[in-house]
Amino acid sequence: MLNRAINHYNGALTTTYNRIATLETEVTRLWGELPTFASSENKKHLHNWLSQIALYCSAFGIITDDQKIVCALTRLHAPASTYIKSYYDKVQAGQGVGSWGNFAQELKNIYGQRDDKEGAKKKLTVLWVNKNLAKKNFVKYTEQYRMLARIVNYSDEVHINKMKEVIPNELRNALVIYEITNQSPKT
Repeated sequence: MLNRAINHYNGALTTTYNRIATLETEVTRLWGELPTFASSENKKHLHNWLSQIALYCSAFGIITDDQKIVCALTRLHAPASTYIKSYYDKVQAGQGVGSWGNFAQELKNIYGQRDDKEGAKKKLTVLWVNKNLAKKNFVKYTEQYRMLARIVNYSDEVHINKMKEVIPNELRNALVIYEITNQSPKT
């Protein structure tokens, strides 16, 4: 009875893998190739990749966690595939591979951004160093800065000191008002 169940499960995984390969061919023809993931310096890339895999699976009726994981494994390359080799081993052995949530979490633990605050701090640091962007397009610089500043909750003084380093001369007067009155300039 157990062998029969295992054989059935193996057959289902093989069928799923073949179905994914067929669907991949059709999707590639219609949409272009489904993205791959290996590793990335850009921590948001993993989140986007996981979202693309989930959308792909949803669009093509790949609904069980095992099916989703097998689909994702077909689009995963080294070094990321090396870190989760146990999933490949389980598929080859005809075993269940677990939940999609656990699979995604394992990748996030290695390649993911811990939280938005951590990512915002890193991006702010890049903006603080990249003074050329502020010189080229101060509006774009401040848009990015403002969005990130809301997330990190640094004191106004930290932000003002950093902005002093890049602000164009014609806008420095607004900072003088803040320094004298200790009130933010009205916009």
